[in-house]
Amino acid sequence: MVQKNFYKHKYFRSIAKKKLEIKKLFVTNNWIAHHGIERSGTNYLRAILILLKINLINQFDPAENHPTHKHFRWYTDKSLIPNLKKSLINNLTANNIHDVNKICKYFPTTNHIIIRKKTISGVTSIANYFYNFKLLDDKNELKNNINIIYNDYIAYYDFWQKICEKNPSRVQIIFYEDLIKSSEVLINALNIIGINSNINIPKKINLGDIKESNINRKKNFSENQILEILANK
Repeated sequence: MVQKNFYKHKYFRSIAKKKLEIKKLFVTNNWIAHHGIERSGTNYLRAILILLKINLINQFDPAENHPTHKHFRWYTDKSLIPNLKKSLINNLTANNIHDVNKICKYFPTTNHIIIRKKTISGVTSIANYFYNFKLLDDKNELKNNINIIYNDYIAYYDFWQKICEKNPSRVQIIFYEDLIKSSEVLINALNIIGINSNINIPKKINLGDIKESNINRKKNFSENQILEILANK
């Protein structure tokens, strides 16, 4: 996982944030917003887009219940938001990409790219995340919450899938598993939505170029264990 603080120091982050705001005063086209549920590779994708010098309009994270946050739950049924993360609770939704851009106060031409993991892999990552960060007290509590985690995951990506189907030339979904193997999936997605990198994109992004973090990443649950728990529910 790429560190949330891509800039290593709050001073550099502050400078980058100001530069982004100034840029938005003069550049109104070719912006992109990125999205993805927790533990889906969003920080990894963001770091790549920054390295490629792509205009990333939601480069900096506000509160998780702010619509410009990459983890924002846009789906209609807000009862699906896990109580484990009350910071996600909101009352906003959208019917199309135009609504999203308007609510977020993005430029109308802003395009969107969504990253996800394969479902069980993604759900397993979130379960481990919740457990490692003490949002779940024990493994029995995970069993009681696994359907909530699963349903939230499905709802999150169902929303973006529907938005993508309505405007495929403006919205693209890519899989983390594909991206770590080759940049081709990202290149294709960017081509479809008409976004060009300001530098050449190598076939494979060198992970050594991106700072990684292994903080609290112990894998307490395997995909097989999560599948078994779900099957018994």
